[in-house]
Amino acid sequence: MKERDFLDIDEFCVDEEHRRKGVATAMMEFIKDFAKENGFHRIELNMWEFNQGALAFYEAAGFETFRRYMEMFL
Repeated sequence: MKERDFLDIDEFCVDEEHRRKGVATAMMEFIKDFAKENGFHRIELNMWEFNQGALAFYEAAGFETFRRYMEMFL
Protein backbone atom coordinates (compact mmCIF):
# COMPACT_ATOMS: atom_id res chain seq x y z
CA MET A 1 0.00 0.00 0.00
CA LYS A 2 1.27 3.46 -0.82
CA GLU A 3 1.21 6.46 1.46
CA ARG A 4 -1.59 8.87 0.57
CA ASP A 5 -0.49 12.13 -0.97
CA PHE A 6 -3.88 13.82 -0.76
CA LEU A 7 -6.32 14.99 1.88
CA ASP A 8 -9.59 13.04 1.77
CA ILE A 9 -12.86 14.69 2.84
CA ASP A 10 -15.54 12.08 3.31
CA GLU A 11 -18.33 14.43 4.37
CA PHE A 12 -18.67 18.18 4.36
CA CYS A 13 -21.89 19.95 5.27
CA VAL A 14 -23.37 23.11 6.72
CA ASP A 15 -26.71 23.08 8.52
CA GLU A 16 -29.41 24.51 6.27
CA GLU A 17 -30.12 27.51 8.54
CA HIS A 18 -26.47 28.61 8.26
CA ARG A 19 -26.03 28.26 4.49
CA ARG A 20 -25.23 31.21 2.22
CA LYS A 21 -23.57 33.08 5.10
CA GLY A 22 -19.94 32.29 4.23
CA VAL A 23 -19.64 29.35 6.62
CA ALA A 24 -18.78 26.77 3.95
CA THR A 25 -16.32 29.14 2.29
CA ALA A 26 -14.56 29.71 5.63
CA MET A 27 -14.48 25.95 6.27
CA MET A 28 -13.05 25.33 2.81
CA GLU A 29 -10.32 27.94 3.37
CA PHE A 30 -9.45 26.23 6.68
CA ILE A 31 -9.27 22.85 4.92
CA LYS A 32 -7.08 24.23 2.10
CA ASP A 33 -4.71 25.88 4.61
CA PHE A 34 -4.55 22.67 6.66
CA ALA A 35 -3.75 20.64 3.53
CA LYS A 36 -0.98 23.03 2.46
CA GLU A 37 0.54 23.15 5.97
CA ASN A 38 0.66 19.35 6.03
CA GLY A 39 2.25 18.93 2.61
CA PHE A 40 -0.79 17.77 0.67
CA HIS A 41 -1.04 19.00 -2.90
CA ARG A 42 -4.51 17.69 -3.63
CA ILE A 43 -7.87 17.45 -1.86
CA GLU A 44 -10.45 14.78 -2.70
CA LEU A 45 -14.02 14.89 -1.49
CA ASN A 46 -17.04 12.66 -1.80
CA MET A 47 -20.48 14.04 -2.60
CA TRP A 48 -23.86 12.71 -3.62
CA GLU A 49 -24.67 13.17 -7.30
CA PHE A 50 -28.21 14.43 -6.59
CA ASN A 51 -26.97 17.33 -4.43
CA GLN A 52 -26.77 20.01 -7.11
CA GLY A 53 -26.37 22.82 -4.55
CA ALA A 54 -23.27 21.16 -3.14
CA LEU A 55 -21.93 20.51 -6.63
CA ALA A 56 -22.31 24.18 -7.55
CA PHE A 57 -20.49 25.23 -4.36
CA TYR A 58 -17.63 22.76 -4.87
CA GLU A 59 -17.17 23.81 -8.50
CA ALA A 60 -17.16 27.47 -7.46
CA ALA A 61 -14.53 26.59 -4.83
CA GLY A 62 -12.32 25.11 -7.57
CA PHE A 63 -13.07 21.39 -7.45
CA GLU A 64 -13.32 19.39 -10.68
CA THR A 65 -14.77 15.93 -11.23
CA PHE A 66 -12.13 13.28 -11.92
CA ARG A 67 -13.83 10.07 -10.77
CA ARG A 68 -17.40 8.86 -10.54
CA TYR A 69 -18.85 5.93 -8.61
CA MET A 70 -21.87 4.22 -10.12
CA GLU A 71 -24.26 1.57 -8.88
CA MET A 72 -26.91 -0.77 -10.24
CA PHE A 73 -29.86 -2.13 -8.30
CA LEU A 74 -30.98 -5.65 -9.21
